[in-house]
Amino acid sequence: MALRSFDIDAPRWDQSTFMGRLKHFFNITDFVLPIIMQRLEKYKFMQRITYLHGPIQVMMVGVFLVFMVPAACSLFPQRCSMAVSKLEPDLRDSIRSQYGDAVQHVYFNKGL
Repeated sequence: MALRSFDIDAPRWDQSTFMGRLKHFFNITDFVLPIIMQRLEKYKFMQRITYLHGPIQVMMVGVFLVFMVPAACSLFPQRCSMAVSKLEPDLRDSIRSQYGDAVQHVYFNKGL
């Protein structure tokens, strides 16, 4: 399996255009919880406990994270590569002193 190179300095989408910023927004926004809360708020028991809407939403976010983070980690590759020249100076110097110019890319686990 070939690994894509990872450029930490380059954004995934062009942030100078509306569509690039929109793609970034939709990538980081979860629309499921507001839809679920809107549906739940129509029930009488939810209309009586409006003071618990905040804690219920926090608990629902926790439940989503408990199940979705492991699912996302299993679906998407966690290994990535980066050019040695893009690393922090201390790490770059350590790698170059140990291996010289033989190592051009390092591989790492993105992890959590």
